[in-house]
Amino acid sequence: MYSGQFLAVISAVLFGISPVLCKLVIGEMSPALLAGLLYLGSGIGLHILLLFQGKKSIEEVKRLSPKKRLALLGSILSGGIVAPLFLAYGIKLGTASEVSLLLNFETVATTLIAWFVFREHVGLGVWGGKALILLGSVFVILKNDGALAFSSAGLLVLLACAFWGIDNNLTRDIEELPATVLASIKGFGAGAFNTLLALALSTGTATVPQVAGSLLIGAMSYGMSLVLFVEALRRIGSARTSTLFAIGPFIGTFLSVLILGERPPATYWVAASLMLAGIALLQREMHGHPHTHEELSHSHKHLHDEHHQHEHAEGEGTEPHDHPHLHEPLTHSHVHWPDIHHRHSH
Repeated sequence: MYSGQFLAVISAVLFGISPVLCKLVIGEMSPALLAGLLYLGSGIGLHILLLFQGKKSIEEVKRLSPKKRLALLGSILSGGIVAPLFLAYGIKLGTASEVSLLLNFETVATTLIAWFVFREHVGLGVWGGKALILLGSVFVILKNDGALAFSSAGLLVLLACAFWGIDNNLTRDIEELPATVLASIKGFGAGAFNTLLALALSTGTATVPQVAGSLLIGAMSYGMSLVLFVEALRRIGSARTSTLFAIGPFIGTFLSVLILGERPPATYWVAASLMLAGIALLQREMHGHPHTHEELSHSHKHLHDEHHQHEHAEGEGTEPHDHPHLHEPLTHSHVHWPDIHHRHSH
């Protein structure tokens, strides 16, 4: 559980700095080209890592069931193509501080979809925290011009978060695919599509330093961050991972003030306070009760614990290791989150 929390936090830090870095490099570049280069950088960086690991993405995908391949395609479309386009245009039109803080809405979208569609258990404490984050988002997108109006940049970022919420829940269930392979496929597929789309339809200019900078940001803030995020999803579930991920936007906010010299209005700080209170409330959640594990066969990286008691073939003894294994039926009680072994009804 705690290793999942740590991975989620590091992932959040890497992603949280991306709006500020993107604001520094975008210039006159097309937002669609920026979105494509970010994911293309992610795909290239992770492909190099896979070469060192000796893994072949195509072979890994062939092992997936048709249902999981469909989930992978949905993940690429929602989280790799549509969401980055909305975010890039939001970055172009808005401030880095506004974009950074609104990225917290992703945790609300992820939890709503996890609860409503995938029936993931969400307690009252979680709902209270999400409500505060949602209220904070409203404060951020309201314009201060004496009339009820919303920031177009802010609405674009909220749409990006909604599609990333879909992506997060689809990604959670593709546990057979190693996180580096999944992120590499998403990076190449989404990056190539948006880059070609931008070259064909968009206007704007891009220098070599801008392209190189965008690829580098993509490799770290999208590629490595996504790998860590996927690992966290599998260990602690969608709702909890996205909650911890919410610290990233505050890092982006701090850097937007420190590096870009932005000075958000007073309502922005009210929103930030509401979101921080929501995140603090979410961190107090403890969930434990008697539950039954049905027989389950799957493959993922694991250590030997109370959920993994099985025999090994020769050469599989080093931990952590990854191999197909069978879980015998088990009934017990302990504090748990909805990882891949605890997706039961309540």
